[in-house]
Order: sequence, then C-alpha cells, then structure tokens
Amino acid sequence: MKITAGLTAQPTISPNSVDGTGNSELVLCPHCDLAQYLPVLAAGEEAHCDRCQQQLDARQYDPILPPALYAASALLMLLLANLFPFVSMAIAGNRSEIHFFDTSAVLFNQFHQSLAILVWLIIQAVPAFCMLAVIYLKIGMLYRLPARIWVARVLFMLKPWSMVDIFLMGLLISFVKLVATAEISLGMSFWAFCLFCLLHLRTFQVLDRHALWASIAPSPQPVLRVKEGHTGLSMQLKLCHCCTAVMPIQQKRCSRCYTRVYARLPASLQKTLALLLTACVLYIPANVLPIMRTVSLGEITDSTIISGFILMWQNGEYPVAIIIFLASVVIPIIKIAVMFWLCFLASTPTLSKGKRNGIIYQLVDWVGRWSMVDVLVVAFMAALVRFGLLASVYPKIGAVLFAAVVITTMLAAVSFDPRLLWDHQPSADNPQAYLNTEGVIK
Repeated sequence: MKITAGLTAQPTISPNSVDGTGNSELVLCPHCDLAQYLPVLAAGEEAHCDRCQQQLDARQYDPILPPALYAASALLMLLLANLFPFVSMAIAGNRSEIHFFDTSAVLFNQFHQSLAILVWLIIQAVPAFCMLAVIYLKIGMLYRLPARIWVARVLFMLKPWSMVDIFLMGLLISFVKLVATAEISLGMSFWAFCLFCLLHLRTFQVLDRHALWASIAPSPQPVLRVKEGHTGLSMQLKLCHCCTAVMPIQQKRCSRCYTRVYARLPASLQKTLALLLTACVLYIPANVLPIMRTVSLGEITDSTIISGFILMWQNGEYPVAIIIFLASVVIPIIKIAVMFWLCFLASTPTLSKGKRNGIIYQLVDWVGRWSMVDVLVVAFMAALVRFGLLASVYPKIGAVLFAAVVITTMLAAVSFDPRLLWDHQPSADNPQAYLNTEGVIK
C-alpha cells in the first residue's frame, strides 16, 4: 500500500509518531525540495512526494532481523564463491579453470593493474563492505556500537558502486559468446555467486534507511511548525542528503551525521558539465582503440566495441549483440546528451516540466551503471580464455578508457542537483518567484 504524503491530506498526529513529540516529521523532498509532513506509516507502507512522486519513506515489517540475515547469508555465499572453482572451459582437449578471485587477479598479473583493481572493487570489495556494514548497523540498532555514523555514511555512498548484478549479466553474455566454440562447465562457486547477487539485492530492498538513522539519533526538527507546499529554501531550511535531516540554512553541518550540508550542491552545473565534457573526450578513443585482443590458432585480432557488435550480429548472436550495443553505445551517448539537456534546463530561468525532467534524471542515473557490462565481459573472458596461441583473450587500452567513461558519467549524475530543475517552478509563497542556479531567490 502506498500513501502520498503532503498536500492531499492532513498528516496523522499521534503520540507515537516518528519524532516522538506528538507531531509528524517534517521532510524535504531530495528531488524537488518541497516541505511535507510525513504521516505515521504502518509496516509495508510507503510515502511519496506530492509534487514529484519521489519516495520519501518506506516502513519495513522488521527493520533489524531480515536485513541482517540477508546480509549474513550474502557474505556466506560470497565466501563460497571464492573457495571453489568458478567456471571451467575446454577447447580441443585443453582445459582452463578459474576461481572467482581470478577475474581480477589474472588482469593484475597481465599488467592491467588499474582495470584489475577496478574490477575487484566493484564485484568483491564494495559488495562485501556493504553487507558487513548492514550487519554492523543492524547490530548497532540493538547495541550502541562505535562509528555507526561513519559506517552508515560510507554505506549509502558506496551502494551505487556495487555492481555484482552487472557482473552476472556480463557472465551470461560471455557464456553465449563462448559456448559455440568451447565446452563451458559451471562450478559450485558460480551458483553461490548467483545466490549472493540475489541476497545482496534483497538486503537493500528490506533496508529501512529511516529506521536506521532514527536509531542513531532522532531527526532534527525546526522549532516552529512550517507550512506544507513551500520549498525548503524559501523557508530558510535545507536537507541533509546523507541522513535526510532538516536544518536551518545557516547551519553548516548536520547535527546528526556531521555531514557538510548545502542548500544546493555547490557549483553543481559546472562540475556536471566538466565531467560530461571529460566523458565526451574519453568516449572517442574508447570506441576507436581496441577493447580486446583475441588470439585464435595463432591469428591475432583486435576488436573495438563496434567491431565486436558487428561480429556478434553477423554470427547470429542477435540478443547478445543488441545488449552490448545498447549498454556500450546507446546508453552512454543518450546519458551524456540527456545530462547536457538537463543542465541547460536547470540554467534556464523559465518554467520547465520539473516532474517529467526529474523522472528522466532518475532513469539515466539508474541505467548509466549498466554500461560497465562490456568492461566486465572483457575482464572475465581474459581470466578464463588462456590457451596460448590456441585461444586467448587479452584486454586492451579501450577497456580502461571505456571504464573511465562510465565512471565519469556516473560522477556527473551524482554532481547534478535535481532540485535545480524545480527551482524555476513558482513556489507556493510567491507564484512569480524563481531561483537561480545558486539557490538565491530572485
């Protein structure tokens, strides 16, 4: 059941409400800055912003036990994924077998240290830390453990960089490419990794972020009850994006998580444009230079992203070819173009369709990380296909450059402040007013 918090109904006032003072909790929407009072939510209910429909809060039936159990189970599966053979491949009587850790270890030994470290971070280190952090924080909800604030801040900062789901997609693509020429055998660790991906995803689905921060400290609230339907900036309030606390605009750091808080991300458009221009510069050599070198019966072939797509299409591997083309060609171009367009709209002092553009921003922000699938395909195949002159795969400089493109576009989306898309909308207290990109009322 979903409940829309805000203007459509008066919030429920209860002695057991979320802030413990008999009043509903004031929140500012992180996407449109609209001030709203959350109604008291029952387990399984969600509250959404009345203006942009962004989720403001969600209640879980049990905020402690399920996330901890899912995270612990995920860590067990990750351990099993590293203990046993992962995948083996046989060609002409020759067999190559790898463990999960070899995906990055082989790259490191082949003098691709930067790519090896990146792969290790996004498929092993970051996911493992996130699961450990969830367990630590859930235990901390029962016992006052030290450094909970720091662990929570790092957890939500690293969450988008955990890419085990993308690596699983890369494995499936690799199998389709290799099964026609070789015999592929899946080890016990592969199935453990599949379970790890599912448990990892489920852990974040049942993680109650509101309850987590509330267990650390109550959400700071303004002294006076403010009016709904006004922006936080117009009432001299701002939002902490780390723990969602509301504070006066003059306050520099959040009193709950001690994060530096700004009314609007400083130089948001400038940083976003700089990162987008960097991505454009890197995108050209990433597509022109080879991403992978294939050795087959002594014949050496260098493949770019486009040539790899063409070869798979000619071989009749249409689904895989379409996935690679979308992830490696279409999505990066569309994301860069859309982010440029959103920056233009955010800097234009005219009325814009804030809700529509906000949805577009959320979509490109979510889909952009999937472009990393091509890099992970190359990394896995380089670890598995090692038969010397008979058949071998080696990553090339194009893989490193394309990984840099994906990372740069993800950072551009993080640097963009979506509230700038709404600052040109008329506010409730002054229908003619709009805000410039620095958050100053004009």
